[in-house]
Amino acid sequence: MPDRPLQPKLQPFAVPYSSNDDILVNYSRDDTDVTIYIGRCEWPSESRHMYKPDTLGFDKIYILNLERRPERRERIEKLLAELKLDYLIFSAVDGRKLNPEKLDELGVTILPGYEDMSLKRNMTYGEVGCTLSHYFIWKDMIANNYNRIWIIEDDASFFPMFRKQFSRAFADVEEFVPYWDLMFLARKPMEKEPELFVEGTKYAKWPGFSYWGLSYAITRGGVDKIMKQNPLRKLAPIDELLPIMYNRHPMPEWKKLFKKRDLIAVSIHPLLIVPSWWFGETECISDSEVSETVSTDIKECS
Repeated sequence: MPDRPLQPKLQPFAVPYSSNDDILVNYSRDDTDVTIYIGRCEWPSESRHMYKPDTLGFDKIYILNLERRPERRERIEKLLAELKLDYLIFSAVDGRKLNPEKLDELGVTILPGYEDMSLKRNMTYGEVGCTLSHYFIWKDMIANNYNRIWIIEDDASFFPMFRKQFSRAFADVEEFVPYWDLMFLARKPMEKEPELFVEGTKYAKWPGFSYWGLSYAITRGGVDKIMKQNPLRKLAPIDELLPIMYNRHPMPEWKKLFKKRDLIAVSIHPLLIVPSWWFGETECISDSEVSETVSTDIKECS
């Protein structure tokens, strides 16, 4: 046994911890500081001999990966083997291969009036590719008549004892929010106000405005609600689309373009998945952020 606990790589937000310490992560964006409770870490991590690979009760686990990022696929597959998860690698849409003609062919137009709230720019082709990747997974879910799926982007990292902690939280969600459409396993809360626990639970919260499509589960009913809004004709980054659909987005002019925003969203608590790299780190390569901006000529619907 080591003299002191091993520490996960969570720079620049990491702090040394023992098996009894809680992890608090602080985010700052647009002068809004939000501290979220990530969870109590335990050691050792799961034994790779403890489980046979399964999907934790979902019809399918989709792993989003760009074909030109094999190193990310290799990394996430090692984690999934440790967790004994059965999954499908789903080829993400590469923003580098998109252009105005391809967007027109797909029937894509950008959300009218869209401008990144922080960077004050249009969508990038990388962001378009990211949202399309999620969209095509939803289409695959419909084609295969799946009831509930779990989507994980390839930069996800899992906290130790993930299966045990997820099982406990998911039981809360299933018992107290059996009608859920969207369940966050990772997100970036963007509001200062504290979020409410789902009544009767210890491990489920009602999410406020949150970013990230890093890891979430969604039901067929939830996908149907999104598809009825024809998201390709008013495409927004997945970070914006999800909170618009559960009606917690702060931009009313965007929300009004989605006539029915009745997605029932819940978040497990504490969060059990975080990015492996944080934007701004040397190791971070963001294929959505660092990408050519979509031309204003094709920005909005006619």
